[in-house]
Amino acid sequence: MKKFLLYIFLILCINFSLSARGNQELVPAGHWIYDSVLAISVEEGIVNFADSAPLSIQELKVYLSELDYDSMSEASKTEYDRIFAYFNETNFAIGYDILSIGLEPTFNLAAFGKSSSEIDWVFDRYSRKPLLDTPATITAGDYATFSMDVYLAQNRGMSLHNYNYTNVPLAADQIDIEFPDTGYFSTGYMLTEKTGFGFQLGSGSRSIGNTLTGSMIWSEYLTGVAYAQMEFYNPVFKYTGSVSQFNVDKYMYAHEIDVRLFKKFQITFMEGLLVYAPMELRFMNPWTIFHGFAAWRDYDSSGDDTESNTCDYFGIKFQYTPVKNWRLYGLFAMTQFQTPFETSNFENDTTPNGLGVQGGTDIFIPVSNGRFRFSLEGSWADPYLYIKESPNWSMVRTYSENIGDYEVFYEWIGSPFGPDTISAELKAGYEVPEKWALDLIYLYMARGEYSGTSIFNSSYWGGSKRADDGSELGSEDGDYAWPFPDNFSDQSYRKQLQSLSCPSGTPEFVNRLSVRATMKPKKYLTFIAQPSYTMIFNRNHIQGNKAHGFEFAAMVSINFINYK
Repeated sequence: MKKFLLYIFLILCINFSLSARGNQELVPAGHWIYDSVLAISVEEGIVNFADSAPLSIQELKVYLSELDYDSMSEASKTEYDRIFAYFNETNFAIGYDILSIGLEPTFNLAAFGKSSSEIDWVFDRYSRKPLLDTPATITAGDYATFSMDVYLAQNRGMSLHNYNYTNVPLAADQIDIEFPDTGYFSTGYMLTEKTGFGFQLGSGSRSIGNTLTGSMIWSEYLTGVAYAQMEFYNPVFKYTGSVSQFNVDKYMYAHEIDVRLFKKFQITFMEGLLVYAPMELRFMNPWTIFHGFAAWRDYDSSGDDTESNTCDYFGIKFQYTPVKNWRLYGLFAMTQFQTPFETSNFENDTTPNGLGVQGGTDIFIPVSNGRFRFSLEGSWADPYLYIKESPNWSMVRTYSENIGDYEVFYEWIGSPFGPDTISAELKAGYEVPEKWALDLIYLYMARGEYSGTSIFNSSYWGGSKRADDGSELGSEDGDYAWPFPDNFSDQSYRKQLQSLSCPSGTPEFVNRLSVRATMKPKKYLTFIAQPSYTMIFNRNHIQGNKAHGFEFAAMVSINFINYK
């Protein structure tokens, strides 16, 4: 055995090399590249389809090929060079010919603390990085890429605790053993110089729209979703068809059409259907009008035409650059809309609307070797956006962990604020790319009683590998009732629920101010510091209840690929 291990070790040493990224490698949602592409594109007064993620390097190169390097500001030239340096980056690999397997290790050490347990973390589990993050990637040249995340990190349950002050797992029951959380197979081909095809089979975060607080339609805060996706794209048109699995027997079928006009205006139409049933081929037609199936009738034997087991979903997104360095954008999401005909002719129908809108603007001002950025965004969501007759076919994923506190997690398809929320965020700052950045961030939220994930109760639904059938939800005998208007309630109460407006009940008002400083003294070394202050009025929807507190977070990251 010793001789065998020594032999393997010698083979690895002999074949050890540096391997470049392939064109089919995906750039994950939330990566800095998307903000960089946005900044340098808007500086030239154009928009593109790089506001959704994940995209392959091959696809991003198509959009970047439109940009005129010579006309860029110094900041944009630095950003452009930084993007292609990432594309051409080499990692530690073992390979021969075009096939290689490589590792991309990054060390992240973070410390954080807050003065009050009554406020939520600002530097939360989405902001924190694994202590050691080492994605493993198999690359077949520019033809295909296989990737999975390998890491040493705290589990998500530990990240919720108020007494947790570091991202270092300090005990065995704090370790996240459930990786990979993100993994994929990606392949594609350029059909012409400007038109390409891509196919991905994977698991992880996705997003539709580059926003401040997370896309209202589909945000990166929905994690761990398995998906298959096919796309055709060029700079002016893109089609995407996908199937996503939220939980066992819970599938989302969707297709998107992206169109760009005159390089300045881009619009996206997305239609989807979530079905609480085993996967079906009929929903995989690349351009099916899902609502035409009236699929809810196939899963309910009661004959009352209740929309059981399904949730129709529709989204519209646009971007517009009226002049250089200025972007306007808007998003609209809908899970339910009762037309005037329905409300006038079906008096017993108490189905509530589920609508959400989000809009904002970005202004970039190049100065010297850097740029100022001013961003403002607002959103509004109905109390019943994403919520349907049962949690099983509502637009949410639930899961729990196998080790630690066994916390139950719920993640909406869109905004992490959930339904029943009005929000506004202002972000202002200055950045010198590859050197330093300073941002001031202010967030305001008015949260109704259905906001966040407060409507869920893990004792009744969620957290297991297979969700309950929800038969007890709405029962008059239980302490917990699903909030959607149901047949167990009298007509007047159901009408009252139907007419709820945002924010419902006693609103909770949140004010949060953060300063984020980033320093990059070396290519491989990054320091981040983020002090924050939060003030809450009517906390937990109790009139007059207040809470406030300070938080401080700091992190250092070392990228060993760039270590020179």
